[in-house]
Amino acid sequence: MAYGGKKTHPGLADTDKDGLPDGLEAGVTAAVTGTTCTITPDASTAVNTSPVNPDSDGDGLLDGAEDTNKNGKVDDDETHPLLVDTDCDGLRDGPTSGDVKGEDQNGNGIREATETDPRRFDTDGDGISDGVESGVTQNLDTANCAAIFRPDINPGSTTDPTNPDSDGDGVSDGAEDNNQNGGVDSGELDPNNNSDASGPAGQVCTTDNLRPVTFKSEEGADIKLALPPTFTEVTQIKSGDEVKGLVGYDSTSKVAFLAFRITPPAGSTDPLGDEEELQPAIASKGALRNRIAQTFKTWEGFEALQANYDQAGTTTDLKARTNQLVDALLPGSSGRLSSAAAGVTGDFRLQTLFVHRSPQSLVVLIAVTPLAGVTGSNRSSPAAFSAKDLSDGSALAQFGEPTAAQCERFTLPISKVDFIFVVDDSGSMASSQLSLAATAQSAANALNASSLDWRMALVTSSYHMGAAGSSNVGRVRQFTRNVNKVKAWLTEDSTCTSGTCSGVPTTPERATCPGDNTQGVNGGCWVGLDGSGNEGVLGAARKVVDDMTPGTEPGATENGLKARKDATLVVILLGDADDQTTGYNTTAANCGTGGSKDTAGSSCENVANFIKFFGDRSELAPTNKTGKQIIVHGIVCPSGKACGCTSGTCDLNNSTREFNPQPVGGVSKLRHAAVVNATGGVLGSIIDTATIETSMEAIIVDAIGNAGYKTLKPPIGASIKVAAASVRDPAVCKTGNDIPRSTVNGFDFDGSARTLSFFGACRPATSSTQVAVSYQYWVDQVKDPNGGVPCEDDPKYSPTEPDHCEGPTLGCNEAGDQCVCKPDCGGACGVGTKCNMTACACEVILS
Repeated sequence: MAYGGKKTHPGLADTDKDGLPDGLEAGVTAAVTGTTCTITPDASTAVNTSPVNPDSDGDGLLDGAEDTNKNGKVDDDETHPLLVDTDCDGLRDGPTSGDVKGEDQNGNGIREATETDPRRFDTDGDGISDGVESGVTQNLDTANCAAIFRPDINPGSTTDPTNPDSDGDGVSDGAEDNNQNGGVDSGELDPNNNSDASGPAGQVCTTDNLRPVTFKSEEGADIKLALPPTFTEVTQIKSGDEVKGLVGYDSTSKVAFLAFRITPPAGSTDPLGDEEELQPAIASKGALRNRIAQTFKTWEGFEALQANYDQAGTTTDLKARTNQLVDALLPGSSGRLSSAAAGVTGDFRLQTLFVHRSPQSLVVLIAVTPLAGVTGSNRSSPAAFSAKDLSDGSALAQFGEPTAAQCERFTLPISKVDFIFVVDDSGSMASSQLSLAATAQSAANALNASSLDWRMALVTSSYHMGAAGSSNVGRVRQFTRNVNKVKAWLTEDSTCTSGTCSGVPTTPERATCPGDNTQGVNGGCWVGLDGSGNEGVLGAARKVVDDMTPGTEPGATENGLKARKDATLVVILLGDADDQTTGYNTTAANCGTGGSKDTAGSSCENVANFIKFFGDRSELAPTNKTGKQIIVHGIVCPSGKACGCTSGTCDLNNSTREFNPQPVGGVSKLRHAAVVNATGGVLGSIIDTATIETSMEAIIVDAIGNAGYKTLKPPIGASIKVAAASVRDPAVCKTGNDIPRSTVNGFDFDGSARTLSFFGACRPATSSTQVAVSYQYWVDQVKDPNGGVPCEDDPKYSPTEPDHCEGPTLGCNEAGDQCVCKPDCGGACGVGTKCNMTACACEVILS
């Protein structure tokens, strides 16, 4: 046989003396017919090394040292004989040669204690690649490693790739270099300085000080959960021999959960549809109320929905209710929590997570707690935060996802938020306005306890309907920090008397008012109930954002009619009827022709216009004047319900009910809800005072969370630990070296936004106070949304190749289900050859 002008020796079994027989290297699987020879058949004919070159890939290792079991296949514990850099870390597999740094320095195919492992991207597991720790800047294999290799931005400074803590200060190298790029960037610790792990960083970032979590994984369900160690009871849920998920219980905090994977319901294409279809099964074990929901993307980029409900069950034990939910959602399955009672009963708070990974894969997680244990004075209880961490996406990963430790130092400048309320001022809204007014004080208290600089303004659903006059049309109740003003705007019969709104408290400051109609009816106090019955909450929201933006410049004098350019703009809709906007300044009852209380007419403005205006969380810039995403929250009539009835029982048979398009085929047709969901806002219910209060609380929590410090990596909520150099009130916050989780005096974490917020006495003392946070984070390595490994079912799959397919010419396609030929055969064709893409092989160029 001839290879590049060289021939194998017919009298030698191993021409190149690399330890592999010529036939094995050439892909021979059987002895020559008619002979009595015994050979080792090639286990993978796609990986053929050269029988006349002892080092086919030129990485400094003999082919036989790479194929250590001499079977012709790249096994899990072997380097690749056709790849110079098997693990794509920028170091060649063999010994250093000239300026090219290597890993197996003695070339024996065995990893010694002083060597890096050519099979592992990160030998010491500190989160930094071996190449970055070694000062490598050049990719040795651009064809195969382009998406994996990371260059060192500061090659003059290296760390020990065989020691996770090079400077011995107790903080891992990857936690110190928290973007793992090889440089010491602003806010980072120096992995070569053993004296900088002091102050807040030293208090939370050293290995001994990290907050522990436990992991529970199930390959069949493609689930990995990060849990506090107090979850001591975790059981598999099985359907026959197939593991569908897990059910668990924490006896310390009295929190239970169930997590499972199923095929999405028929016809459902997103998590909203998933929840809509599964909600009846959940409700079969106890009536649901106070639903709030919010869409977001998980840390892996999957579309997800958080939906919280309160569920009836006053005499049912917590563990029994959790088992009942497993019965309802996975009927016929086995595996439940033990029969020993939890000792606490309902009603219950269900905090659910629906992750729509693909048309084949839906993951559902439900955290179950006694309602009394997470509401009222227990809003900052360990149970409340444990359930939140379970259901906000931060505790969930795919099976096989690794984790690493992180340390970040930062300061917390004051964030600004401008809230714009758009309130229905039609005749059916009196009780709903009062309910919102009742939440104003608690909302202001929560905002004041945080580090936010907030203001509130209000317009009504009539705002955009023509020219300004004596009504609320074109009138803005201007931005204020005075909560009593906000109360007055929503308090029935509050009028302006001697420059003060009546009917509301006068302390800590009176609710001032202009007395004329420049800020609407009743002298700028109560919005009233005389607005149009053809409510246009979306049209009004769009118009007021247009009028208030782009806003005042940072540092400029504030203007009550203008938003601040350096503030986050948040819109909150309150209305018992769906939007009936037909144009920029117009509305029509039920949106005109063909419309009814249950169906939107043909003149309704396309809801896509509003989504484009406010933004849909995509990379496409919104069309509003700020060019930024504006979150729209909604406290509105739920899908499938009747609202705003002026007499009798308010149901779908009541002719006095307001316009509220009913779902079709289980799919919501609500216009304002579509905008709320698209922008990632909280979708709450206007049914009664309790639902309005729950909704408003969730909106304020979301606003505070979105304005917090955004972490560099996706933290596991239960692992977060925070310290500050100094706090606002050390007499109250006595644990600044380990700030407690609390929305009264402490910190909180928003898993969907990946942000930290601080409250009360435990807020950093000033905007320049140094704060440190440590946490474990997920590393996104599983690319198949249905679990497993890309191309695992293809006959050419390889567990050791960077592209998951045998040989240097093949790679896994974008869908992750088929091995295909790489462009130009992956750059594997040498001098005198060319790539035949049809055969996916290198062919000799014939002159």
